[in-house]
Amino acid sequence: FTRDYNSVKDPNPDAPVGIQGGFLVVKPSLEVLDRFKTILRRGEFLLDPRKGWGGKFGGFYGDMTFQGILPYYYEMVAPEGEHNEIELDRCIYNQMADNPRKSTHRFPRATPLDPEKMGFSDTTKCRDGREDCSDTDCQRVHPRDSVTAHFTFCHKPWDCSDGLPGTVAHETCSVLLREWYGVRRELEDWWLLKDPNFKRAKTWWDNIDDQRNLYWKAETVDQVYEHRSGSLNVSTYLGYCDSFGENGYRSLTHPDGWFEEQEKAVKKELKHQH
Repeated sequence: FTRDYNSVKDPNPDAPVGIQGGFLVVKPSLEVLDRFKTILRRGEFLLDPRKGWGGKFGGFYGDMTFQGILPYYYEMVAPEGEHNEIELDRCIYNQMADNPRKSTHRFPRATPLDPEKMGFSDTTKCRDGREDCSDTDCQRVHPRDSVTAHFTFCHKPWDCSDGLPGTVAHETCSVLLREWYGVRRELEDWWLLKDPNFKRAKTWWDNIDDQRNLYWKAETVDQVYEHRSGSLNVSTYLGYCDSFGENGYRSLTHPDGWFEEQEKAVKKELKHQH
């Protein structure tokens, strides 16, 4: 797991910190699930005053949900020695290109290249409560050194994010965004592949493991290529954006038959309800 230090209001070594909801690797256990159910039934979240789970894990973003109950369980409830949990380097796993230091802005911000122009600057206070946090300056870590990414600070690719220009994080965000669009391109290319031995099933998802020839109609293929003709910084956005913002995004074309199958599923559900 990784922790969400950006949501800590008053960073210090003893401050409660939530587990980041964007990344978690666990081994499933029905016994652990039953313990979580017991915690929820007991209502072990102290709300007034808001001290959180067990009176300790609260006061940060997501404290009442996933991000708060997990650290409460693993640090206060689980039998000692039962779990081998470990906090991973958040610049490698769940990379968000975030700034390890607090900003003079009211919200977390990347380090500005020109503080006067941007209207905010870094402070010397580390968000994880340490004296020196330069080893977790994720905004300066190139994506080639990361394993997984979480689009929060860089904003969502399908919103055609500008990648935080004017900050140290811009280069990192731009590369992360391009990688995401590259994955979309790979998916489309895979769905465009034609195999003479491939027989289309009754529903498009019956052959989802094969994932070939899912774009078979001529008009669909044309739409796929048309959605690659956006003019915004093609080297980064690969033709999927016309302008910054969600309205500038050219959406992924659904596989042929997708809407028809969705309509059938809805009609079947409605019939079942009546």
